[in-house]
Amino acid sequence: MRTAVVGQGYVGVTGAVALAQQGHRVVGVEQDWERLASLRAGEPPVFEPGLVEQMTAVLRTGRLAFVEELPDAIVADPLDAVLICVGTPPAADGSANLSQVLAAIDEAAELAGDPLVVLKSSVPPGTSDMLLAEYPELRQRFVCNPEFLNQGSALDDWHAPARIVAGGLDPTALDRLRDLYAAVSCPWVTTTPAGAEMIKYASNAFLATKISFANELARLCTGPDLNIDHVIQGVGLDPRIGHALLQPGTGYGDSCLPTDTTALARWAAERGIATPILDATVRTNEQQPGAILRLLKESVGAELDGREIAVLGVRYEPWNDDLRAAPSRTLLPLLQGLGATVRLWDPGLTPEELLHLSPRAVPHTDLPAAVTGAQAVLVLTEWPQVVEADWADLATRMSGPRVVIDAKNCLPPLVMHRAPVVYRGIGNRRPVNAPADASAHVVAGGPISGVVRSPGPGAEAQPEPRREPAPGETVL
Repeated sequence: MRTAVVGQGYVGVTGAVALAQQGHRVVGVEQDWERLASLRAGEPPVFEPGLVEQMTAVLRTGRLAFVEELPDAIVADPLDAVLICVGTPPAADGSANLSQVLAAIDEAAELAGDPLVVLKSSVPPGTSDMLLAEYPELRQRFVCNPEFLNQGSALDDWHAPARIVAGGLDPTALDRLRDLYAAVSCPWVTTTPAGAEMIKYASNAFLATKISFANELARLCTGPDLNIDHVIQGVGLDPRIGHALLQPGTGYGDSCLPTDTTALARWAAERGIATPILDATVRTNEQQPGAILRLLKESVGAELDGREIAVLGVRYEPWNDDLRAAPSRTLLPLLQGLGATVRLWDPGLTPEELLHLSPRAVPHTDLPAAVTGAQAVLVLTEWPQVVEADWADLATRMSGPRVVIDAKNCLPPLVMHRAPVVYRGIGNRRPVNAPADASAHVVAGGPISGVVRSPGPGAEAQPEPRREPAPGETVL
């Protein structure tokens, strides 16, 4: 099928590449000239593992091209489908800004040849009904088909999604969407457009709730007999719950969960519908940076004014370069507002980018240099270089009191147990078989053996190596 993908942000560029890989002839539409030039040169505007290589490959086949305007896509042949993947950024009140969607729908309605119009942008329930009331000619060829991509595995998710949700009012439109996704095998959920819109918002709101709940669990696990890793492991092994995203840390901060959760809460409030669970999810997440900061202050044992703090990682996740909702955006100003001197290290960003993010910080490209002389280290991203670092060596480079705040609960327990640092994770954490008072240095340990880590949406969770239990012993 000849397909246009309007908007070459994260969803659009990934979808354009994946559809071209599946044999479709794809035209990506991007109005930003700088971004358009990069796309034509084979440089996607977002980071996603494997995207550059696969984009280069399909560009060479001729099945993928990029244009500035949607009408430019029909110069050679009429279109069979138009996928609308433009952004719906939050407005000042937290609701979704639909201006880009409205502009794209207006252009799609004017196209000759009656192409299928597929709305993939995340929009509040009722948006499609509003659009179809304004453009009734689209009713027979419109489908709301939200995306459920996970950053870090987005291309795989296009080729092998967990489900396809299709909200349409005409069976013919749904059949045409099946033709577009003929290369994909997965369960389908067919519903109304409003139903599809709600499924998208509800999915992200539930994932956000799971993260906030894990952080609340960590607050409960403070006593010597409550290890948060044991609790998470035991709870997550229930197949009705699962380990994915059930992990305390900095809170949710990717490109979708914050905006969609807030937008759904706003949508409900406008209709006078009480959502206490949703409201608590948002409130818990908003409180998490402050909780991390209090943990840092308690561990340092004094005010932060004049202290040297090394912040390791500013991305929300190593595989996610979208910093719009990253917790670091909140934590860095709070640290500097308390008078701390902040050293920044993140291998995914240049020193110039780090300075743009935090102009008063001191950027470093070398991990040991970043921690040298720092009284405290704050880990905000689970970069492999941090997780696998020689912490015994790094500790010797630090100044007293040598505090390490593991805000992602990602550092190995035994390593931190042995290192001469005051180590604090989110919740009470100790190595396997280590008693609560086993170390004068470690206040809390890292992930226990056997805990299934959930590295992020879409990434494959892998169990860490575990020791063999003694006869009759169960090791959590």
